[in-house]
Amino acid sequence: MNALAPIGPPEILASLGVSFRLHAHPDVTSPVEVCAALGVPLERTVKTLAFVIPEDRLLPAALPGRARLRYGALARTAGVRRGDLPPADAGLLARAGMRPGGVCPVSADRAAVVVFDGTVSGRGRVHCGSGRPDSSVEIEAAELTAAVPGAATASIADLRADGPA
Repeated sequence: MNALAPIGPPEILASLGVSFRLHAHPDVTSPVEVCAALGVPLERTVKTLAFVIPEDRLLPAALPGRARLRYGALARTAGVRRGDLPPADAGLLARAGMRPGGVCPVSADRAAVVVFDGTVSGRGRVHCGSGRPDSSVEIEAAELTAAVPGAATASIADLRADGPA
């Protein structure tokens, strides 16, 4: 890693003294692929979708792995219009210490506007992105949300999708 590159989510979690495990797996980009690679149920995952909002700010949105994002609710929480939620590109993610396919709500981008679905912190032990598509973080969901003290919490997930596959 380049000495000038931002540190990734595992290094940030370690610097905060958060207990977690890093799991290596083949490059995968969806929660279903992560579950297959690690042998964990989708209900034990938190996916993070990344958007860019005005002023080139990163907006990571973390929600249960099986749920669908409620874009309008996310936009209202972030104080932007629904149309102002294009996906973040690789360059913006790189500035936050992440790569596509490994997005995590914990990042090196102090200007990021992070939003957790209100159900995330109570999900127990979960797997989430590590900043890279070839590994995942296993962590207590409450510790994950606590690691981002300025994050917003809102009902951004459509949990009707959070049932049996």
